[in-house]
Amino acid sequence: MKNKIYNIISGIAICGVLLGTSLVQTGCRKEMFMPEPEGTAVPYKDSISNDLQTYLKSSPYKLFYAAWQRSNMQKELEAMGSKASVTLLVVDDAAMKAAGLDETEINKRSPESLLEVVKYHMLRDKMEPMSVQPGQLSYHRTTLLSRTDLVERINRAGSAVSFTVPYTYRHYVAMAKDSQLIIDGKLCGNQKPVVVKNGIVWPVNRFLQKPEQHVLDILQGDPRFSLLVAINQLNNDAWFEVAMGSFERWSGLFLTAGEWDNNVIFNSYFAPTDDAFHQAGIFTVEQLQEINSRFTPEFVFDPFYGMTGLLPTDSVLDYHNWGRLLAPKTSTGESPVFKPTVFYSNDLDETLLSNYTISVSKPDLKPAPMPLAFIREGNTIKVKVRGAKTPAATVTTADINTLEGPLHIVDRLFIPDDFKVK
Repeated sequence: MKNKIYNIISGIAICGVLLGTSLVQTGCRKEMFMPEPEGTAVPYKDSISNDLQTYLKSSPYKLFYAAWQRSNMQKELEAMGSKASVTLLVVDDAAMKAAGLDETEINKRSPESLLEVVKYHMLRDKMEPMSVQPGQLSYHRTTLLSRTDLVERINRAGSAVSFTVPYTYRHYVAMAKDSQLIIDGKLCGNQKPVVVKNGIVWPVNRFLQKPEQHVLDILQGDPRFSLLVAINQLNNDAWFEVAMGSFERWSGLFLTAGEWDNNVIFNSYFAPTDDAFHQAGIFTVEQLQEINSRFTPEFVFDPFYGMTGLLPTDSVLDYHNWGRLLAPKTSTGESPVFKPTVFYSNDLDETLLSNYTISVSKPDLKPAPMPLAFIREGNTIKVKVRGAKTPAATVTTADINTLEGPLHIVDRLFIPDDFKVK
């Protein structure tokens, strides 16, 4: 009986295989399914025929093309190789003239200076339209312009080890609700991009001015920030002494290049004016020193290797630098790994930043939440410590472009509820 059943099953299986083979063979017979070709074969032709230079030559951007030619940018582009695919932020003639770059001025300038202008308006990668959508935070794009007297540290993909490279200028790009391109916090028009063989062209109606100063340079050169500059230096000195040089004072970081290595870290910063200190009842440096005298942090080894607290004024100033000193630490006192906090005015929006964490998670540490809250009242931006009852500060001037990133000026201190001036 078993043999009979086995023979039946085997027969069915063999029939199935034969049937499948027959179907495969008949399915592969072209003449049964493929109709005879009709008409004349049309040769393939790439619809994108222009490269950057060819496009510029016939474009309405005559002044930018004149700068391009005089700068010898085409040679630079050719040196990048045939596989290079870049983005050109081409400036219209009206914006070029508004920046003082008419035909006469372009002919006066050296090719080297014009090359800097052109490179600052070019991105190393091809910025596809789908990568720039409304309702998103600005994304950094690296330009072709760098400088050798400054450096930055970067990490290769998948590596926690950083290495030093020459400082390279960046743009932070986003899209407004009306589809206008936003670059470094400024609206730049909504002209459609044009794809070319070696990249893409995004027309802009604003000349992009590269930053020349560090945050600290601007603060030190403006008498409105005398109290901020003074207390920042005093706290740097005091913290270095009590921390024995072992721990960073995050409140005063990223305002200028590293003292020993000229390393620049990209960041945004909220600078309170002297009037902001006055609003809080602080009028002199001596008052700030008196506040600091209330508590002196100590360097300890138990229960963990670290500091026992902050300089009292840093419990306020740290919020102006995204509250890193106040972020929770691990059970062994280890600081979290912080995320970028380069935010232009278009990013200072509660819908974009309320769920943004300023650090990454660790096995024994949750990411630190955004410590600031943002309020929009028409075109006015207000900022306060999240959850605090103290009045919000108004951003009186936004997007001052520095080598570190945007500097925002505010008219009040970011004061938590538990801080008392007197």
